[in-house]
Amino acid sequence: MATLQYSDLAKRDNFNVLANRINGEGGFQLDDQKSPVYKATGKVIITKKNKPAMFDGNVSAGTLQMFVDSKTGSDSIDIELKNGNRNNFYRLTKIYKDKEFGGVAAKAGGQGSERQESGLVQALNEATASKNKAFVSSLGRNSYIKSAGKKEGLSPIGKEPYIDIIVETSSKKYHVSCKGDTAPSLAGGGVAGIKLVAPDLIKLMYKTLERHLKTTLKLKEGDVIPADSLPDFYIKIPDEYVKKILVGTPQMGGPVDTMYIGGMDVTSSMSGNELKLNGSFYSIAQYMKKIGDFYFRIRKRDLDSSNTIKIVYNKKTNEGYPLLMASPKNNKNNVRVVIQDNVPTTGKVLQLVKS
Repeated sequence: MATLQYSDLAKRDNFNVLANRINGEGGFQLDDQKSPVYKATGKVIITKKNKPAMFDGNVSAGTLQMFVDSKTGSDSIDIELKNGNRNNFYRLTKIYKDKEFGGVAAKAGGQGSERQESGLVQALNEATASKNKAFVSSLGRNSYIKSAGKKEGLSPIGKEPYIDIIVETSSKKYHVSCKGDTAPSLAGGGVAGIKLVAPDLIKLMYKTLERHLKTTLKLKEGDVIPADSLPDFYIKIPDEYVKKILVGTPQMGGPVDTMYIGGMDVTSSMSGNELKLNGSFYSIAQYMKKIGDFYFRIRKRDLDSSNTIKIVYNKKTNEGYPLLMASPKNNKNNVRVVIQDNVPTTGKVLQLVKS
Protein backbone atom coordinates (compact mmCIF):
# COMPACT_ATOMS: atom_id res chain seq x y z
CA MET A 1 0.00 0.00 0.00
CA ALA A 2 1.03 3.60 -0.56
CA THR A 3 1.28 6.46 1.89
CA LEU A 4 -1.46 9.06 2.31
CA GLN A 5 -1.72 11.91 -0.19
CA TYR A 6 -3.64 15.12 0.44
CA SER A 7 -6.13 14.13 -2.27
CA ASP A 8 -6.93 10.96 -0.30
CA LEU A 9 -8.48 13.03 2.49
CA ALA A 10 -11.32 14.10 0.21
CA LYS A 11 -12.32 10.48 -0.37
CA ARG A 12 -14.63 8.31 1.71
CA ASP A 13 -14.93 9.73 5.25
CA ASN A 14 -11.21 10.41 5.57
CA PHE A 15 -11.46 13.96 6.96
CA ASN A 16 -13.34 12.57 9.97
CA VAL A 17 -11.09 9.49 10.20
CA LEU A 18 -7.96 11.64 10.37
CA ALA A 19 -9.41 14.16 12.84
CA ASN A 20 -10.73 11.42 15.12
CA ARG A 21 -7.39 9.60 15.18
CA ILE A 22 -5.43 12.75 15.97
CA ASN A 23 -7.79 14.05 18.65
CA GLY A 24 -8.39 10.62 20.17
CA GLU A 25 -4.65 9.89 20.31
CA GLY A 26 -5.07 7.00 17.94
CA GLY A 27 -2.18 5.48 16.03
CA PHE A 28 -0.45 5.74 12.67
CA GLN A 29 2.10 3.68 10.81
CA LEU A 30 4.87 5.23 8.75
CA ASP A 31 5.75 4.38 5.14
CA ASP A 32 4.31 0.83 4.94
CA GLN A 33 2.47 -1.97 6.73
CA LYS A 34 5.67 -3.28 8.35
CA SER A 35 5.94 -0.16 10.49
CA PRO A 36 5.11 -0.27 14.19
CA VAL A 37 2.16 1.82 15.32
CA TYR A 38 3.00 5.27 16.70
CA LYS A 39 0.38 6.95 18.88
CA ALA A 40 -0.72 10.51 18.12
CA THR A 41 -0.32 13.15 20.85
CA GLY A 42 -3.27 15.21 19.63
CA LYS A 43 -1.05 17.94 18.20
CA VAL A 44 -1.05 18.82 14.52
CA ILE A 45 0.52 21.75 12.63
CA ILE A 46 -1.27 23.03 9.54
CA THR A 47 0.95 25.30 7.46
CA LYS A 48 -0.66 27.66 4.89
CA LYS A 49 1.43 30.11 2.87
CA ASN A 50 4.37 29.48 5.22
CA LYS A 51 2.26 30.36 8.29
CA PRO A 52 1.97 27.42 10.74
CA ALA A 53 -1.05 26.99 13.00
CA MET A 54 -0.91 24.60 15.96
CA PHE A 55 -3.92 22.51 16.99
CA ASP A 56 -3.81 20.49 20.20
CA GLY A 57 -6.59 17.88 20.39
CA ASN A 58 -9.05 20.16 18.63
CA VAL A 59 -8.45 19.91 14.89
CA SER A 60 -11.79 19.37 13.12
CA ALA A 61 -12.75 17.54 9.96
CA GLY A 62 -14.01 20.90 8.63
CA THR A 63 -10.60 22.53 9.18
CA LEU A 64 -8.89 19.69 7.33
CA GLN A 65 -11.36 19.95 4.46
CA MET A 66 -10.84 23.71 4.16
CA PHE A 67 -7.09 23.13 4.04
CA VAL A 68 -7.30 20.54 1.25
CA ASP A 69 -9.80 22.61 -0.76
CA SER A 70 -7.44 25.61 -0.78
CA LYS A 71 -4.02 23.88 -0.62
CA THR A 72 -1.28 25.29 -2.83
CA GLY A 73 2.46 24.78 -3.21
CA SER A 74 4.27 23.79 -0.03
CA ASP A 75 1.21 23.93 2.27
CA SER A 76 1.37 20.95 4.63
CA ILE A 77 -0.06 18.98 7.55
CA ASP A 78 2.34 17.62 10.17
CA ILE A 79 1.16 15.21 12.88
CA GLU A 80 2.99 14.71 16.18
CA LEU A 81 3.58 11.04 17.07
CA LYS A 82 5.13 9.37 20.08
CA ASN A 83 8.33 7.64 18.96
CA GLY A 84 9.80 5.90 21.99
CA ASN A 85 10.58 8.56 24.60
CA ARG A 86 10.45 11.35 22.06
CA ASN A 87 7.65 13.13 20.20
CA ASN A 88 8.26 13.98 16.55
CA PHE A 89 6.18 15.67 13.87
CA TYR A 90 5.70 13.72 10.63
CA ARG A 91 4.42 15.01 7.30
CA LEU A 92 1.03 13.58 6.29
CA THR A 93 2.63 12.02 3.21
CA LYS A 94 4.77 9.82 5.51
CA ILE A 95 1.61 8.24 6.97
CA TYR A 96 0.82 4.75 5.75
CA LYS A 97 -2.51 4.53 3.90
CA ASP A 98 -4.09 1.68 5.83
CA LYS A 99 -7.44 0.00 5.23
CA GLU A 100 -9.53 2.58 7.10
CA PHE A 101 -8.21 5.28 4.77
CA GLY A 102 -9.14 3.13 1.75
CA GLY A 103 -5.79 1.44 1.20
CA VAL A 104 -5.74 -1.93 -0.57
CA ALA A 105 -3.24 -4.54 0.56
CA ALA A 106 -0.68 -5.71 -1.95
CA LYS A 107 -1.04 -9.32 -3.07
CA ALA A 108 0.73 -11.50 -0.55
CA GLY A 109 3.63 -13.58 -1.69
CA GLY A 110 5.47 -16.51 -0.23
CA GLN A 111 4.12 -19.60 1.45
CA GLY A 112 0.92 -19.79 3.43
CA SER A 113 2.51 -19.49 6.84
CA GLU A 114 4.32 -16.25 6.00
CA ARG A 115 1.19 -14.89 4.35
CA GLN A 116 -0.77 -15.67 7.50
CA GLU A 117 1.78 -14.03 9.79
CA SER A 118 2.03 -10.86 7.68
CA GLY A 119 -1.74 -10.61 7.34
CA LEU A 120 -2.27 -11.01 11.09
CA VAL A 121 0.35 -8.38 11.95
CA GLN A 122 -1.20 -5.98 9.46
CA ALA A 123 -4.73 -6.50 10.84
CA LEU A 124 -3.62 -5.97 14.45
CA ASN A 125 -1.63 -2.83 13.66
CA GLU A 126 -4.41 -1.34 11.55
CA ALA A 127 -6.88 -1.98 14.39
CA THR A 128 -4.79 -0.19 16.99
CA ALA A 129 -4.11 2.62 14.54
CA SER A 130 -7.81 3.22 13.96
CA LYS A 131 -9.04 2.67 17.55
CA ASN A 132 -7.35 3.81 20.75
CA LYS A 133 -8.62 0.78 22.69
CA ALA A 134 -8.87 -1.93 20.02
CA PHE A 135 -9.05 -5.48 21.31
CA VAL A 136 -9.39 -9.09 20.16
CA SER A 137 -11.82 -11.02 22.33
CA SER A 138 -9.66 -14.17 22.42
CA LEU A 139 -6.88 -12.10 24.04
CA GLY A 140 -9.28 -10.45 26.49
CA ARG A 141 -11.73 -7.63 26.07
CA ASN A 142 -9.76 -5.42 28.50
CA SER A 143 -6.39 -6.20 26.89
CA TYR A 144 -5.90 -3.41 24.34
CA ILE A 145 -3.62 -3.95 21.36
CA LYS A 146 -0.52 -1.74 21.34
CA SER A 147 1.54 -3.24 18.50
CA ALA A 148 2.33 -6.41 16.56
CA GLY A 149 5.39 -7.51 14.62
CA LYS A 150 7.01 -10.57 13.15
CA LYS A 151 9.80 -12.31 15.04
CA GLU A 152 12.78 -11.44 12.89
CA GLY A 153 15.95 -13.40 12.23
CA LEU A 154 16.82 -17.04 12.84
CA SER A 155 16.91 -18.97 16.09
CA PRO A 156 20.29 -19.62 17.80
CA ILE A 157 20.45 -22.97 15.96
CA GLY A 158 20.02 -21.26 12.58
CA LYS A 159 16.39 -22.25 11.97
CA GLU A 160 13.14 -20.30 11.66
CA PRO A 161 12.19 -19.24 15.20
CA TYR A 162 9.42 -21.04 17.06
CA ILE A 163 7.80 -17.67 17.80
CA ASP A 164 6.20 -16.31 14.61
CA ILE A 165 4.89 -12.95 15.82
CA ILE A 166 4.94 -10.85 19.00
CA VAL A 167 1.77 -9.04 20.05
CA GLU A 168 2.01 -6.38 22.74
CA THR A 169 -1.14 -5.39 24.59
CA SER A 170 -1.95 -3.20 27.57
CA SER A 171 -1.77 -6.26 29.85
CA LYS A 172 1.12 -8.38 28.52
CA LYS A 173 3.34 -9.30 25.61
CA TYR A 174 2.32 -12.47 23.74
CA HIS A 175 4.81 -14.72 21.94
CA VAL A 176 2.68 -16.34 19.26
CA SER A 177 3.02 -19.40 17.03
CA CYS A 178 0.67 -19.27 14.03
CA LYS A 179 -1.01 -22.38 12.62
CA GLY A 180 -3.59 -23.19 9.95
CA ASP A 181 -7.10 -24.17 10.95
CA THR A 182 -7.21 -27.52 9.16
CA ALA A 183 -4.27 -29.77 9.95
CA PRO A 184 -2.62 -29.11 13.33
CA SER A 185 1.08 -29.83 13.51
CA LEU A 186 3.60 -30.33 16.22
CA ALA A 187 7.24 -29.20 15.99
CA GLY A 188 6.85 -28.62 12.27
CA GLY A 189 5.15 -32.00 11.75
CA GLY A 190 8.23 -34.17 12.34
CA VAL A 191 10.82 -35.31 14.85
CA ALA A 192 13.59 -32.78 14.09
CA GLY A 193 12.20 -30.15 16.45
CA ILE A 194 11.23 -32.73 19.05
CA LYS A 195 14.80 -34.02 19.18
CA LEU A 196 15.90 -30.59 20.40
CA VAL A 197 13.35 -30.12 23.16
CA ALA A 198 12.66 -33.75 24.21
CA PRO A 199 15.40 -36.07 22.93
CA ASP A 200 14.44 -38.79 25.43
CA LEU A 201 10.99 -39.02 23.84
CA ILE A 202 12.43 -40.04 20.46
CA LYS A 203 14.51 -42.74 22.13
CA LEU A 204 11.42 -44.09 23.89
CA MET A 205 9.49 -44.10 20.62
CA TYR A 206 12.14 -46.22 18.88
CA LYS A 207 12.42 -48.47 21.92
CA THR A 208 8.64 -49.00 21.89
CA LEU A 209 8.65 -50.05 18.24
CA GLU A 210 11.71 -52.28 18.68
CA ARG A 211 10.14 -54.04 21.67
CA HIS A 212 6.93 -54.66 19.71
CA LEU A 213 8.81 -56.12 16.75
CA LYS A 214 10.90 -58.38 19.00
CA THR A 215 8.53 -59.52 21.74
CA THR A 216 5.06 -59.29 20.19
CA LEU A 217 5.72 -60.07 16.54
CA LYS A 218 8.72 -62.32 17.36
CA LEU A 219 10.75 -60.94 14.47
CA LYS A 220 14.48 -61.67 14.47
CA GLU A 221 17.53 -59.91 13.05
CA GLY A 222 17.63 -60.41 9.28
CA ASP A 223 14.04 -61.58 8.85
CA VAL A 224 12.56 -60.51 5.49
CA ILE A 225 8.81 -60.07 5.55
CA PRO A 226 6.14 -58.68 3.19
CA ALA A 227 5.77 -54.95 3.72
CA ASP A 228 1.98 -55.31 3.72
CA SER A 229 2.18 -57.55 6.80
CA LEU A 230 3.09 -54.53 8.94
CA PRO A 231 0.50 -51.78 9.56
CA ASP A 232 1.36 -48.17 10.29
CA PHE A 233 2.16 -47.91 14.01
CA TYR A 234 0.86 -45.08 16.22
CA ILE A 235 2.26 -44.06 19.61
CA LYS A 236 0.44 -41.43 21.69
CA ILE A 237 2.65 -38.56 22.83
CA PRO A 238 2.09 -37.89 26.57
CA ASP A 239 0.57 -34.48 27.36
CA GLU A 240 3.59 -33.34 29.37
CA TYR A 241 5.73 -33.79 26.25
CA VAL A 242 3.15 -32.13 24.00
CA LYS A 243 3.25 -29.01 26.19
CA LYS A 244 7.05 -28.99 26.24
CA ILE A 245 7.16 -29.33 22.45
CA LEU A 246 4.56 -26.61 21.81
CA VAL A 247 6.37 -24.13 24.08
CA GLY A 248 9.88 -24.84 22.75
CA THR A 249 13.12 -23.43 24.13
CA PRO A 250 15.12 -20.22 23.67
CA GLN A 251 17.57 -22.21 21.53
CA MET A 252 14.70 -22.96 19.13
CA GLY A 253 13.51 -19.36 19.06
CA GLY A 254 10.89 -19.83 21.83
CA PRO A 255 9.33 -20.05 24.24
CA VAL A 256 5.83 -19.75 22.80
CA ASP A 257 2.99 -18.87 25.18
CA THR A 258 0.11 -18.39 22.71
CA MET A 259 -1.16 -20.07 19.53
CA TYR A 260 -3.08 -18.36 16.72
CA ILE A 261 -5.25 -20.72 14.69
CA GLY A 262 -6.92 -19.46 11.53
CA GLY A 263 -6.89 -19.32 7.75
CA MET A 264 -3.74 -18.63 5.77
CA ASP A 265 -5.49 -15.60 4.24
CA VAL A 266 -6.30 -13.41 7.23
CA THR A 267 -9.56 -11.47 7.03
CA SER A 268 -10.61 -8.87 9.58
CA SER A 269 -13.24 -6.27 10.37
CA MET A 270 -13.96 -3.83 13.18
CA SER A 271 -17.11 -3.91 15.29
CA GLY A 272 -16.81 -0.89 17.54
CA ASN A 273 -13.46 -1.37 19.27
CA GLU A 274 -13.40 -5.13 18.66
CA LEU A 275 -11.19 -6.56 15.92
CA LYS A 276 -12.89 -9.62 14.45
CA LEU A 277 -10.56 -12.14 12.78
CA ASN A 278 -11.14 -15.39 10.91
CA GLY A 279 -9.07 -17.08 13.59
CA SER A 280 -8.52 -17.06 17.35
CA PHE A 281 -5.74 -16.89 19.92
CA TYR A 282 -5.32 -19.77 22.38
CA SER A 283 -3.18 -20.28 25.44
CA ILE A 284 -1.06 -23.45 25.32
CA ALA A 285 -3.53 -25.20 27.66
CA GLN A 286 -6.50 -24.13 25.52
CA TYR A 287 -4.77 -25.30 22.33
CA MET A 288 -3.96 -28.69 23.82
CA LYS A 289 -7.61 -29.11 24.80
CA LYS A 290 -8.72 -28.01 21.32
CA ILE A 291 -6.57 -30.43 19.32
CA GLY A 292 -6.81 -33.43 21.65
CA ASP A 293 -4.13 -36.10 21.27
CA PHE A 294 -0.98 -36.20 19.16
CA TYR A 295 0.60 -39.42 17.90
CA PHE A 296 3.84 -40.52 16.35
CA ARG A 297 2.95 -42.23 13.10
CA ILE A 298 5.59 -44.74 12.04
CA ARG A 299 5.07 -45.73 8.44
CA LYS A 300 6.98 -47.47 5.70
CA ARG A 301 8.75 -45.54 2.96
CA ASP A 302 11.11 -46.02 0.00
CA LEU A 303 10.22 -49.70 -0.46
CA ASP A 304 12.07 -51.47 -3.24
CA SER A 305 10.43 -53.44 -6.05
CA SER A 306 10.21 -56.63 -3.92
CA ASN A 307 7.77 -54.86 -1.55
CA THR A 308 9.51 -56.56 1.35
CA ILE A 309 11.23 -55.32 4.51
CA LYS A 310 14.29 -56.64 6.33
CA ILE A 311 14.35 -56.44 10.13
CA VAL A 312 17.57 -54.77 11.37
CA TYR A 313 18.31 -54.33 15.08
CA ASN A 314 22.11 -54.19 15.01
CA LYS A 315 22.62 -51.13 12.79
CA LYS A 316 21.72 -47.51 13.42
CA THR A 317 20.40 -44.60 11.39
CA ASN A 318 22.47 -41.49 10.71
CA GLU A 319 20.80 -39.96 13.79
CA GLY A 320 21.93 -42.84 15.99
CA TYR A 321 18.60 -44.67 16.37
CA PRO A 322 17.98 -48.38 15.58
CA LEU A 323 17.42 -48.95 11.87
CA LEU A 324 14.66 -51.55 12.53
CA MET A 325 13.25 -51.73 8.98
CA ALA A 326 15.39 -51.58 5.87
CA SER A 327 15.40 -52.54 2.20
CA PRO A 328 16.67 -56.14 1.70
CA LYS A 329 18.50 -54.98 -1.44
CA ASN A 330 20.48 -51.96 -0.23
CA ASN A 331 19.78 -51.54 3.53
CA LYS A 332 18.06 -48.21 2.87
CA ASN A 333 16.05 -46.97 5.85
CA ASN A 334 12.36 -47.87 5.37
CA VAL A 335 11.08 -46.03 8.46
CA ARG A 336 9.38 -42.66 8.24
CA VAL A 337 8.14 -40.86 11.40
CA VAL A 338 5.60 -38.03 11.29
CA ILE A 339 3.23 -36.46 13.81
CA GLN A 340 -0.54 -36.41 13.46
CA ASP A 341 -3.64 -35.97 15.58
CA ASN A 342 -5.69 -39.06 14.73
CA VAL A 343 -5.44 -42.82 14.24
CA PRO A 344 -7.23 -44.50 11.31
CA THR A 345 -8.92 -47.86 11.76
CA THR A 346 -6.07 -49.51 9.84
CA GLY A 347 -3.43 -48.23 12.33
CA LYS A 348 -1.95 -50.17 15.23
CA VAL A 349 -1.62 -48.22 18.51
CA LEU A 350 1.38 -49.05 20.72
CA GLN A 351 1.80 -47.98 24.34
CA LEU A 352 4.89 -45.82 24.85
CA VAL A 353 7.37 -47.64 27.10
CA LYS A 354 8.40 -45.90 30.32
CA SER A 355 12.11 -46.54 29.98
